[in-house]
Amino acid sequence: MKTTEVKKILLTKNIMKDEILNSIKSARPKGKQGFYFEMALFLVLGFLVGVAVKTEAAKRVTIGFNDYKVVSLKQGYSFSEIQKNLAEKQKAAQENAESGEPVSENGSCGS
Repeated sequence: MKTTEVKKILLTKNIMKDEILNSIKSARPKGKQGFYFEMALFLVLGFLVGVAVKTEAAKRVTIGFNDYKVVSLKQGYSFSEIQKNLAEKQKAAQENAESGEPVSENGSCGS
């Protein structure tokens, strides 16, 4: 290869490199216009994410008007029974405290 051929090849590579860099720079938004463009994109993205979250939540969360549609599950605990048992234990503890008898750990009276 002659030096002139090598110079031509290098020159064409530099020209291609400059063209690529110029195209990248021109594609990049500049100044306030770019800022407004990015904010508009974020606004659109936020709106779309909000709509997606709302539609998914509406499928799973029921509050207010549709409460009657919620299937009630049988609970493992009956809070009214627990409340009655606690009231009986407190009453027994109060009676034992007045009479001076100690209350056993399981809450039963006597023996």
